[in-house]
Formats: sequence, C-alpha cells, structure tokens
Amino acid sequence: MNLLLSDPVEALKRYVSHPSVSADPSFSDGVAGARDCACSMLRELGFSVDLVETPIHPVIVATRGDPSWPGLVIYGHYDVQPPDPLNLWSADPFEAVQRDGRLYGRGAADNKGPQIVHMAALARALQKNPDLPLRITYLIEGEEEIGSPSFRKFLEDGKERLKGDFLLVSDTGSPGPEQLAVTTGLRGLVALEVKVYGPKQDLHSGVHGGALLNPLQALAQACASLHDKDGRVTVPGFYDAVQPPRDWEREELAKLPITEAAYADFLGAPDFFPPPGYSPLEAIRFCPTLEFNGIGGGYQGEGSKTVIPAEAFAKITCRLVPDQSAEDIAAKVEAALQAAFPPAVRVKVEAKGGGDPYAIMPPGKPGADEGAKPLLKRAFPLAEQCIENSFGCRPLYLREGGSIPIIRDLKEVARLDSLMLGLFTNEDNLHAPDESFNLEIMHKAIEAFEGFFTGLAGD
Repeated sequence: MNLLLSDPVEALKRYVSHPSVSADPSFSDGVAGARDCACSMLRELGFSVDLVETPIHPVIVATRGDPSWPGLVIYGHYDVQPPDPLNLWSADPFEAVQRDGRLYGRGAADNKGPQIVHMAALARALQKNPDLPLRITYLIEGEEEIGSPSFRKFLEDGKERLKGDFLLVSDTGSPGPEQLAVTTGLRGLVALEVKVYGPKQDLHSGVHGGALLNPLQALAQACASLHDKDGRVTVPGFYDAVQPPRDWEREELAKLPITEAAYADFLGAPDFFPPPGYSPLEAIRFCPTLEFNGIGGGYQGEGSKTVIPAEAFAKITCRLVPDQSAEDIAAKVEAALQAAFPPAVRVKVEAKGGGDPYAIMPPGKPGADEGAKPLLKRAFPLAEQCIENSFGCRPLYLREGGSIPIIRDLKEVARLDSLMLGLFTNEDNLHAPDESFNLEIMHKAIEAFEGFFTGLAGD
C-alpha cells in the first residue's frame, strides 16, 4: 500500500522515525535509514533513483519523464538537526507524535514534512494521469544541516543531470497556516572568527594587572567599534552595494498578518532596535547585519578567578542583501577588525565560509527577469492560483531573512532559478525542542501542489 496516497501523515511519521542527524557520526544508521526511506518512496512513484557518493553523505538523484517534456528540479534534505536538549521535548524526538493538529518530531517541518507534501501531491497527480508529461528530477541531500560541504563539488561534477526550467524548494517559511509566502530573496552569509592573543599564558591579575592590555578588553572595544549608537555597521564600504527594497516589496510586507507587538511578544523581547528608516519586520528581510554569535575567553566557571586571559575569541556572522558579495564583505570586515586592535595584542581573523544573497522577482513585478525560462514564468502565477484555491488567499511575495547557500550554488552552477514556497511557520520550532509540522498546512498544500504539478504539465 502506497502511504503517500493512503496516509501521508503516516508516511511522514516513518520518515521522521529515522534519526538522521548529519552532525553526529553516532547517528550514521539513522542517516542511512532516512536516505533509504526517501529512495523507497521515490521508487514507488516510478522514479529511477541513484545515490551519488560524497565524502560525507550521498546525494539522492531521482528522475522520471521524457527529456522532451517540460521539467523541474525539486530540492530537499534528508538530514536533521541534533535533538538536544532532550529534556525539553514532550516526547521522543524520533517517535513522531500527532497532537492538536500537529506532528511532533525532529525533522517534521525541516525538511521531511515538505518533502512528503511534494511526494504525496505528485502521487495523486500520477494516480489520475500515470503518463503526466512532466519531467521531474529530485535532488535530496544529506548534509544541509552541516552547511552542505559536499554540495558545490557535487553540482560541478553532475550539473548535466540537473536539467530543468526551474528549482522547486519548500525549505522556507510562511507567516501561518492561513497565509503562505513565496520567498523572493534569501540573505547571503559571511562567517568569521576573531582570535586575540596577549601574554603567553593566563596571568595573575594582581601581579601583572596594569602592565598589559587584556585580550578580552581589546576584543570588547574592537567589537563595539563595528556599530554606531543607532546600530548601523561602521565597517567602511559595508553598505556600498546594498540595493534598497522596491516599493511593491514594502507593500507586500505590510500585508503580513502580524503586528510589531505580537512579534515582540513571540520573541520575548523588551524592545526592538532596527536600523534607522526600517521597521523591525522590514529589517529582518531588507537589511544587512553584523552579529556577534559568541564571545569568550578567560575563566568561565563558578566564582572568581583573578586572571588576565592569554587569549579571547569572537564568532561573527554577517547577513547580506542584494547586491553584496560574501567575499567582498569578508575582506572589509577583516580589514576593519585588524585596524581596530592596538599593537599590544596579536590578532587573527579567519573567514569560515558563507555565500552570496539570492533574489528573484516574480513575472510582472519591477525587476523581473524578462529572459527567464518559459516554465518558470508560468510557475509563479500557477502557484499563486493553486495556493489561493486551497488556502483561500493568494500567497505574499516576501524576502526571507535566512540563508540557503545551495540556492545560490544551483543558480551559479546549474543555471536554475528557484520558486520557493514556504510550508513551515515560526510556531514549528525549527532547530529547537518540540519541532512540529502543522497538519492543516500539510493537507492543504498537498491539494495545492497536486494542482500545481498537473498545471505545469499542461493538463
């Protein structure tokens, strides 16, 4: 019995039951189990399935259809985040539990649930028309949650297998079960690590204090110099290439069914601190950032230990918007940091990876690519109509604050632009305890994507 047709929720439970944590080698059996589960479901749909080996976890490449048919590539990932801390889960994270209209389990929303939506919708479309003239290539990787380290080389070696007119992705978010969003932009990312070195070892702060510059003090001063009092980044040239949002983008964002007060309450934040000229909801989508993700050094235990630490560190990430370049911003931030430290300490700044931002404007909107492939031009209005039919309202076209570097890679290497339709919400607790997937969204989205696949095929 094909669960994708008879009971897609049960199919998702089975997929979630495989603990496919890519970051921890002790979960290797779970990673393999999830991979095999996805392969099995694709074979039931009539796909030819290959596993492409990488240095870490294989990539699933599955195909169906005649090469002459209109085609698309569907992206997903079978790996998940670690479940820790386990004591904050209401049930075993890998024994999916259905409760109050949700399915709880690690990976239920990110990204196994959206994959089941696509597969179940396709199963329905193929049941009605087994010869549906639509060529589909599935691309499901197992390293997304560790930064997709093998993905770029996989693309460069196998891009000829990824023939299609566009990429379909549902690894993005939406405002809620009554309002979906088509993502039109993803922020890029730059990660850097700063290490500051003072004396050759930790020193007694009474015996030596006053003679040396404390690495923690130097680090704090340098980090503080990277923003002004209004929160704008002071790195020279940081904003030079930034493209401001278009009027229609701000108008779409204004339709979001959430107030600033509700957003603050959801975050538990006492107040917002957006850059001048932007609301908080605009800032997370339209503005570049420079954030401190971790700062440390010296004694971290209980009580007091009077030392001058030998070294200190900071972890920094920048989120980038069109038309910023990850390489350019990394160089500018590194130069600003090097200039911020006096010669009394030694400094090492390392870029730890990242990727450029990605943006796509829907057909008919200012800035749209008039040279886009015909099937992609059809896909946007078709998706809008199918979503309105199933959810009762048209999707919003919104940039998203997060980053998915592989989307940019697929554009650069395989020349695939993306239709990104989000199926998870903030309430789904991605990467946190009690991750869940909204089953109302799941069932409505299956109906919507059935119409979408059928419409793309021209039936």
